[in-house]
Amino acid sequence: MIPKIDLETLQLSRMLCGTNQFVGISHTFGFHRVLDPGLVHRSPFSTFYYMHKFKDVRNIAEIMIYLAQEHGINACVSSPRESIYDAIQLTEKETGTKFHWLCTPSGRHTVPGLASDIMVQIKWCADHGVSVCMPHRDYTDKHLDIKKNVIDGYPEIAARIRDAGMIPGLSSHYVETIKAVEDNQYDAPVIIQPLNMLGFQSNTEPEILETRIKETNLQIINIKPMAAGRLRPTDGIEYCLQRLKPNDFIAVGFGDIEYAKEDAKIVEELMTAVANRY
Repeated sequence: MIPKIDLETLQLSRMLCGTNQFVGISHTFGFHRVLDPGLVHRSPFSTFYYMHKFKDVRNIAEIMIYLAQEHGINACVSSPRESIYDAIQLTEKETGTKFHWLCTPSGRHTVPGLASDIMVQIKWCADHGVSVCMPHRDYTDKHLDIKKNVIDGYPEIAARIRDAGMIPGLSSHYVETIKAVEDNQYDAPVIIQPLNMLGFQSNTEPEILETRIKETNLQIINIKPMAAGRLRPTDGIEYCLQRLKPNDFIAVGFGDIEYAKEDAKIVEELMTAVANRY
């Protein structure tokens, strides 16, 4: 089973279920041939393929239920999406256990009819049972003033999240967000960062991000460990686990139940191996 770690009052599985494919995001265009020809079978398809495949939320729930029952994974991370909410409801009904949602509100239109206002979306998160509310990089990275080392407006947002009964955090692709949170003592105990050996989707070199992750007392959620299908699962996941702190999380996404089975097994085995080294 994937070990659980504490995030304040919550106990969350160290591996989180990523959801990009579930909502039609692949970070590629059309068919993408990854670095190793042997990985073509894992290559992300187009947005339209995923949108069609996961239009039926039962296909999302199938993966969540498998992860919960077979590996003890009890949380996912995504932006506000009705399909994810519906899949979580199906998962909880089937498993009889809480499946936590780490949600990233913003000013984007990810839910039909939901205003492109982060305060409105924070309320939506609270109304939909979200456990950890983390403004999306669309908010964070636009409001991060690197020269002044501040995130404009965040203290009010964090207070609103706390008042709504959720744990606040931030989603960012900028390494400087970690320093801004530390120096200003922002209420953001957990931060999303894209760590992978290619530096994919990060604004800095992997070595620099690794150093900041190890130095900070903040908990990190590692996204993009396989660089959106550009790396072999074993290589990408092992690289990240060796560089994360024991209380950091890793989010892994899948476009198919078979990949979920393969990757969750890899993560579980690697977590055990890394833990036994120290």
